[in-house]
Formats: sequence, structure tokens, C-alpha cells
Amino acid sequence: MSRVNIWLGFMPAYFTKHVGVTYGEAYYFDLAYRADVMRAESRLLHEQLGDFGVAAAPRPIPHLFIQPIDLMLHTQGAPWRFPDDATLESVGAPWATLSSAEIAAIDPRSSAEHPVMDRLLAQYREIARHYGDAADIFMVKSGMMNIHTPYTTAHQLYGEELFVLLLTEPETARAIFAKVWELYQAIYARVLAVTGTAFDRIYLGDCSASLLSEAVYRERVLPVNQRLATLYPDSGYHSCGLSTHLLAAFSALPGLRHIQLGAGTDMAAAARLLPGVVLEPLIDPVLMREGAPDDITRLIAGIIDDTATAPGVNLCAWSFDRDTPLENVRAMYAAVGEAGQKVGY
Repeated sequence: MSRVNIWLGFMPAYFTKHVGVTYGEAYYFDLAYRADVMRAESRLLHEQLGDFGVAAAPRPIPHLFIQPIDLMLHTQGAPWRFPDDATLESVGAPWATLSSAEIAAIDPRSSAEHPVMDRLLAQYREIARHYGDAADIFMVKSGMMNIHTPYTTAHQLYGEELFVLLLTEPETARAIFAKVWELYQAIYARVLAVTGTAFDRIYLGDCSASLLSEAVYRERVLPVNQRLATLYPDSGYHSCGLSTHLLAAFSALPGLRHIQLGAGTDMAAAARLLPGVVLEPLIDPVLMREGAPDDITRLIAGIIDDTATAPGVNLCAWSFDRDTPLENVRAMYAAVGEAGQKVGY
């Protein structure tokens, strides 16, 4: 039986409810403010789950992270909204009104040299002054290029009409994907120059993958993902929707070492079709909120049984909202322990 880790992540609203912290723009651009919020988060988690080893040493994390897709959207014109009790939100699809020629003409420097990049890199330098080599931005110090795939990013930049292009104008869709990749390369080239690091693996977040049929995914999206994965020895992949119908296609990703799969995905099939790959099932946040502890115990035990042949299992216990009962979270940890696994955090 493989070792099982739990990667725990509550929504900001959970901490707003329980300890009164707020987030807003300061959380992303004020280092001292973010450190105070992180300490409050860690203290709460240690009080609630410390007996499972959670947040054993409450402290701020010297990393700066914004989702790649939000960074791309903002540098291409989408405004950001900063709720007090939620993560930042990108508003709109900035490429929706652009022609294919206008998209092709976009200069990658429009993203790489955007003022928000100046602000974020300045903050990284400030973090480095306090934390030295432990400082990180966008997780580049891990050696991993962390992006959303050109397809998923294009879906957010261009909007729902992208699905029409995939079927009727696949060459136009591919040109949009190529432009997205150019922009990501430009952004990360600047970040790597500042941090003095290099990539040896890639992580592809494909949040929109499960919206496609297997046939469309294989023909229109998989070849792009395969080309990017071949650039590095190792790759990771994320498909946060129900993805059973795409598992066989995912097995064609070169160098795949770990994969995150949405709630409801057949994990026994994943273990069979993706041998040698670390499986990272996303735990259903709705069940965590609305179910009973016994429901959680059965869910976790079933996942552990289904993934018994995998070399490793990381339970992605994320996006738990403000009303998630603590007893359900404790039941999740207890179920892992009862299965004889070592609980990680």
C-alpha cells in the first residue's frame, strides 16, 4: 500500500469566519499584511487539527503565488477584483472581441513587462531580503514551470466561442494556443532572470479539459499538451472536473509523474490506466460541507482502496468553504490513519 498525503486547503472565507482575517488587495501586495494573515491561518489550523500534525510550526510562507491564468488574464486587460473573504478574481474575457489577426499581433512583452509584473517582482525582491534563498515566486524555485494549458487559458481569454473554433476553425484555435504559449514563455523568462533559476519539469493545469469529449480532446488539445510536456523530463497534470472519459488520453502525456483528478473520477480506472503515476484525487468540497463524518470515512477509504497500486497518493483536500464542519475534516484525517497510512500535510 502506498503512502497517502493530505494536502489541506480552506477557502479564505473559512478563516474570515473563524478568526476574522480579511484578504483583499493587501494580501497579494503587502508582505507584512500577508504574513500576519498566514500566521492567523496557521494558528487556527493547529488549534483545530494539530493532533494530526497540521501546522505544527505556525509561520508565514516566504512564497508569492498568483494563479498563472489570473496573471495572464490581467496582463491582457482583465481587471482584478479583490474580495475581503475570497481569492482574487479576474473579470471578463479580454480577447473575446479580438480578431485572430489581432491576437496573432499581440507582443509577448505586453504580459512580461506589464506593471503588475513590476509590482510582483519587486515584492519577490523584498521577500528575498527577509528570507534569502527560501524566497520564491510562482513556485519557480522548485524547478517547475507551473502554467494553465494553452487551451484552458485560451478558454478564459477568448470565452465560450473557443469551443466553436475548436470544431469549425481548428487552425485558428491552434494559433491562439500558440500565442498563449508565447506569452507564458515571456512571463517566465523574466521571472527566471530575476530569481536565477531554471526549469526541469512542467505542470499543466487543464481546468477546462473535462468539458470536452475524448475525441475533441485527443484531436485538438492533447497534441499541444504533448508538445509542451516533451520539453522537460517530467510533467504533471491537473484536470479538476470529472475526468473518467479522458483517462486513456491522459496516459499519452509524455513524462507524466503525477496527476490531479476531479471529484467523481473513477480512481480505480485511473490506477489501471496510469500505472506508475502518483494519483492526486480532489476531495469533493460539497460532500465535505454537506455530508456526515461517516460519508467522509467511506469516501476516503474507497479512494485508498481504489488507488492501492499507485506509487503514491496525495489527497487534494482543497476549496473547503466557510461552512465545512470541522468534524468532517477530522474524519478525513482519521480515515487515512485507520487505513494504516502516514498522514502528511
